[in-house]
Amino acid sequence: MEPRGRRRRQQGAAEGKENSDSAPPPPPKRPRRALAELPTDSTANNASAAGAPSKRRTRAAAREAAAAAVEEEARRREGSAIAARPAASRQTDAGAAQASVGPYVPDIDGYLRSLEVEQLRRPRDDYMEAIQKDINATMRGILVDWLVDVVDEFKLLADTLYLAVSYIDRFLTASVVTRDKLQLLGVASLFVAAKYEEIHVPKMDKFCDITDGTYTDQQVVKMEADILKYLNFQMGSPTVRTFLLRFLISSRGSNCASAKRMELMCIYLAELSLLDYDCIRFLPSVIAAACLFLARFTVSPMTHPWDLTLQENTGYKVSNLKSCILRIHELQLGRQYLNLKAIRSKYNERKFGCVSMMASPEEIPASFLEDLNK
Repeated sequence: MEPRGRRRRQQGAAEGKENSDSAPPPPPKRPRRALAELPTDSTANNASAAGAPSKRRTRAAAREAAAAAVEEEARRREGSAIAARPAASRQTDAGAAQASVGPYVPDIDGYLRSLEVEQLRRPRDDYMEAIQKDINATMRGILVDWLVDVVDEFKLLADTLYLAVSYIDRFLTASVVTRDKLQLLGVASLFVAAKYEEIHVPKMDKFCDITDGTYTDQQVVKMEADILKYLNFQMGSPTVRTFLLRFLISSRGSNCASAKRMELMCIYLAELSLLDYDCIRFLPSVIAAACLFLARFTVSPMTHPWDLTLQENTGYKVSNLKSCILRIHELQLGRQYLNLKAIRSKYNERKFGCVSMMASPEEIPASFLEDLNK
């Protein structure tokens, strides 16, 4: 008679073999993604963290965790105290802070305006035709659209994106770049901009990985050096966002919900302008003012979007902005670069008020495009 334990082991082995034969085959390995299809690192990180064995916690780590918890609780209480303060009190503080810098605003504005017109900080508006032989405006738009996704993937600041695009255009003004090196220029420009603007800069290998391993660390470093050499380390140029944030302060109304929607629409239109090679011919301050005009028109189509206060604060009449307004309006309506989806998808999220889905009138009334009479 066969021992009971042996029979059970044999039965278990037979059942395991049967289950393995009937089990579905393992899923095929996920292919690496191309330029326009970025990987999502968070899923991989969560999966690897779940399967990794837990390390023994040391006393030093426990003390650090406790200190971090105390610090987080203090920040939470401070934030709750600020939120509990009356809105009028917070507005008073904001007004006092703004008033304290009031005497310096004209000088700051004048300095920024002088920087934005400097020849070394401005790309040529015809570099695609005059300099480049292997790339075109469509390829540039695809690159910028991809960089928007990369910035979102790495959780970088919007200012970093604007600076990176500025570096790309300025570099292409003087250096011939082949299409197989255009993405390398984009990644290296973003790396330089992140070093200038960010507190926590992603490591080099992340910038190489995001290109699906197309470029090595040495290639990125070499391109970074070439960019810095051409820029002569003058990396802090004012961008559209620089002027837009300042203009928004002067246009805020009493209706908080409407003001927030208008601000988000401004930011969305400003990012759309990055896609368009033709917008290079406009100064950053002109694009910022045009975005403000269009945002106000989109939110309140029946109200004249410009007034004498905005004209004084921005320094532009409507006639100064007309060409830029019409160009960005084409982008907003999807008549240009509609196939590039990153920015439209980004601003279709609730945290951005779904402003990319807000309909804008097909035509801007001619009376709105005329200068105001004092």
